[in-house]
Amino acid sequence: MLPMKRLVAVGVAVATIAAYAILQPCPANAEDESAVLGDLAISQIAATPARAGETTVITFAVENAGTDRVLITGLQMPGEQPARIMGSFGQGHSGEIGTLPVRPGATERLDGRRIWIEVGPLARDLEPDSAIPADLVLGPYESPLTLHVGPVATGSTRNTNADARIANQSSPTTHPGAGC
Repeated sequence: MLPMKRLVAVGVAVATIAAYAILQPCPANAEDESAVLGDLAISQIAATPARAGETTVITFAVENAGTDRVLITGLQMPGEQPARIMGSFGQGHSGEIGTLPVRPGATERLDGRRIWIEVGPLARDLEPDSAIPADLVLGPYESPLTLHVGPVATGSTRNTNADARIANQSSPTTHPGAGC
């Protein structure tokens, strides 16, 4: 009789753990965030966590499937300073580049190392694993998209806080079998 009770207890424990793992909410990933704006496909939309008064770094990939050149002129987050499109000039030097043209059929990667967008100083905290509405500015037009705030956002740590730099160096956690 004792082995049967033990078997039932183990079965209940396994079922409880499995139910807990399945019902846990999945953390948002930058890969989850994407948008289609006409002929533009924007993917891996992400921002680094930052405290009020600091600067966040925004990264994404943009593919222009159209026949006309597209000009990215900025990004606007509600209640925040206008964004700056930044670029690396080599030898540790970077600065504002103003606009980013995307040729027809081309894909540009704002990877946080070569090209990225900065917003700051922020009026409020950007907490990890949150989603923030924003508008991508394409010349005279603005198109809505969602920024995922998290440690997978970017390789650039130039203007981010220490927590973001540490989180950026850690590997992302996954939940096997939980559908995440």
